[in-house]
Amino acid sequence: MRTGKIELICGCMFSGKTEELLRRARAVDPDRVILFKHSRDDRYSATEVVTHRQDSHCAVTVSDSHQIPARVSPRTEFVGIDEGHFFAPSLVEVCRELACCGCTVAVTALDLDSWGQPFASIVRLREQADTVIVKHAICARCGQPADHTQRTTPIVDGNIVGGPEAFEPRCLNCWTPPPEEPQ
Repeated sequence: MRTGKIELICGCMFSGKTEELLRRARAVDPDRVILFKHSRDDRYSATEVVTHRQDSHCAVTVSDSHQIPARVSPRTEFVGIDEGHFFAPSLVEVCRELACCGCTVAVTALDLDSWGQPFASIVRLREQADTVIVKHAICARCGQPADHTQRTTPIVDGNIVGGPEAFEPRCLNCWTPPPEEPQ
């Protein structure tokens, strides 16, 4: 039986997902909060969750979601996981485990990749979440609400991690999938 809850904050890039995560984390006693980020996300910092506007919060870097529970103290009330789409589908079980221990677990994630396809782990997490918040950005082309992430640079050596230098938010009408095969 779950005594905590799972919250999913999803949407395209630049929609304010991480800003929402930091807002929620700061509403809790700092001694009862822990944030996690995937080791693949080294865009701005290896040891902090950082928004595109450079707001930040210290975080524990992990390469696998199974590393998370061992780092969570029994006193922890709020567990934030940034960029959940980088994690394997086992993230869902980890979130359930933490929620069963009484934690509120908030996960930010892209809901669609650059090819417009959903991330399997996020589809599963969405099914298990108590709350789903869908954020939208403003389309960089036409100014309408954006729900897609447009890759604007070629993919080099399989690296699909990036920020404003490689991606922009787009509405469905302005979005086109990258020419490369999905990764």
